[in-house]
Amino acid sequence: MDREGAIEAIKRRLSLKEVVSRYVALKPAGRGRWKGLCPFHQEKTPSFYVDEEKGLFHCFGCKAGGDLIAFVEKIEGLDFQAALERLAEEAGVELPKRGGPEKRRELLEVLKLAQAYFREGLEASEEARAYLRARGLTPESLARFGLGYAPPKADGLLAHLARHGVSPEEGLKAGVLAERDGRFFDRFRHRITFPIKDHLGRIVAFTGRALGEEGPKYLNSPETPLFRKREVLFAYPEAKAKLREGRAIVVEGLFDAIALHQMGFAETVAVLGSGLSEEQARLLKAQEVREVYLAFDADEAGQKATLQSLDLEMARQFLFYAVRLPAKDPGELLLHPEGPALFQKALEEALPEVEFRFQEAVKGLDLSRPEHKRKALGTLTPRMLSLEPFDPVAERLKALVVERLGLSPKELNEYLQSRRRGKPPPPPPPKAEPKNRALLLELDVIALLLSLPQERLSHWVLYVADHVWPPEGSLLAEFLELAKKEPRKDYLRQVLSRKEAGGILFERLMMAPEVEEARLPEVMEKALARLREAYYLERRAKLKELLQQSPSLELLREIQELDQAIEAERRIYRGL
Repeated sequence: MDREGAIEAIKRRLSLKEVVSRYVALKPAGRGRWKGLCPFHQEKTPSFYVDEEKGLFHCFGCKAGGDLIAFVEKIEGLDFQAALERLAEEAGVELPKRGGPEKRRELLEVLKLAQAYFREGLEASEEARAYLRARGLTPESLARFGLGYAPPKADGLLAHLARHGVSPEEGLKAGVLAERDGRFFDRFRHRITFPIKDHLGRIVAFTGRALGEEGPKYLNSPETPLFRKREVLFAYPEAKAKLREGRAIVVEGLFDAIALHQMGFAETVAVLGSGLSEEQARLLKAQEVREVYLAFDADEAGQKATLQSLDLEMARQFLFYAVRLPAKDPGELLLHPEGPALFQKALEEALPEVEFRFQEAVKGLDLSRPEHKRKALGTLTPRMLSLEPFDPVAERLKALVVERLGLSPKELNEYLQSRRRGKPPPPPPPKAEPKNRALLLELDVIALLLSLPQERLSHWVLYVADHVWPPEGSLLAEFLELAKKEPRKDYLRQVLSRKEAGGILFERLMMAPEVEEARLPEVMEKALARLREAYYLERRAKLKELLQQSPSLELLREIQELDQAIEAERRIYRGL
């Protein structure tokens, strides 16, 4: 199977709507169409559409658009090849080999081999198993979450990978080996290993917890083409089914997540940094989570992480609660005979976002002192300055400030108005469509070409090239040149999506009606006639300027010839 065939097979096997639904809550919007809030910019009214029949997505707000591969590129922050490989893995499609006859080891395969090595290491180490038993973890939990052990040897995994034909460079790229002064060695040594999985359940990285005194206590894989810690949640694949019930519990530690799953709280996931990220929040939204319980550690760093999570733009799509833990962290409760009951009680007593924000703002302050009231008010002001007219958190926070800081509603509103006037202006709206008529008509022609079946594309590209003469440097001229060399629709869409006018092109692709094959020559000829007319009008405008500056019979004759050509094009597209 060639590359083009593989891409078509991926698109046949994977539903664009299903892939997009992992990130966007979609609702029906007509036959074969769905709509939702755009994941690429903040909006309140859905302007993001998916057309399953055309295999395209488009946002009429920010102009993002493209096909299945382009969506994965943009939402996951990947390049085209990485997105293609990720989708091929999910679809079970083998991509044609690249870079010579030897099969390139996929990073996912390297990580699977590393996981097998770590699992064998755990089976062979009584020390590692005893440590995990002491933490209260059952064999079932160890198997479910795939915990392993990296032996102390510096070249154990290196040799294991070599036996399976994996080079040290490939192990380095996968993040399981390290290199210093030209020498390769195991990144994880004498550590409990936690496989980190992406939203599809594939291992993309590891975290290692030291068993000895050597630092750091926790060691993560470096970021790789497969792994960005902001984009994954530990235990997300295991929690998916429970998350769909509408509630998520978010913790900091990997042990904490496993402990809570073992105690019966299967909707638990763990962040890999401090606080929730926008990308991680989007994963929760994809499972239609409505309530998020933040159960970070009880120390100061944990409270800061909670506040950081609440300040995300994406956070406004959830109801947040801050869990006051009855222990240092949830993992400690696993060893307590009443652990599940204690955590359940903590969930029931969790503070709503408004109350948590207020308590954190006044912590250590004496509200009988005016200067302390001003400090608390200053801390809470940014969240009250909401641009949304009916933001429930902002409104409840205002009511709490009025009640507990002794301000009247009028005084608070006047204060917020004065602060709002000092704020920087909101970001500009998305760019409007260009007023260049020729460019818009070029986009119509390109959209028509890209809506054709792949096997007809080359023929019609040559037809268009023979029937219009786009100016050098124009978008159509560039498109035709590319299409002659590489007549693949996915490649052409990929290139055009990065152009300034790419968003408008995908808008036209989404809006274009399906053209019957019998009518295609007529539709194409009329589109080309309109475009030629636009080119002639541009040329005519320039000649008129020259004529005013320097009158000439030659210029006058050329203008008259253009007038005749313009009239001829109008007769074509008017059907006269």
